Amino acid sequence: MHLLLQGPKEQARPVMDDERLDAIAQATRRRDGDCAATFVGLMLAEEVGEAIQQLRRVLGHARQPAGPEDVGAELADVVISAAVLARLLDVDLSSHIEQKLAEGVR
Repeated sequence: MHLLLQGPKEQARPVMDDERLDAIAQATRRRDGDCAATFVGLMLAEEVGEAIQQLRRVLGHARQPAGPEDVGAELADVVISAAVLARLLDVDLSSHIEQKLAEGVR
C-alpha cells in the first residue's frame, strides 16, 4: 500500500518518493547543520500534538469545534515531518512502512 500523489498531468507516485521532501530535507540540513535531525524530530512531536488537538476538537473535547479536514491537514504535517526526518537520518521509510504492513495489523 502506498500513499499516492497524482496531479492532472502526472502519473501517480508514492508520496514517500516525492522529490519535494528531498528538497525540504536538504534545505533543513543546510540551515540547521548537525542539529537538523533534532529540530525536525521536535517539529514532528509538535505536529503530532497539533493533530491530537484537532482530533479533540472533532470529537467535541475542546472548546472550539473542528472538522475532519482539520485533522487531515495536521496529519499531513505529521507525515511530511516524519518523511523529512527519515531522509535526514538516511532511513528508507517506504521500506519500513512496507515491512510493517506486511507483518499485518496488531
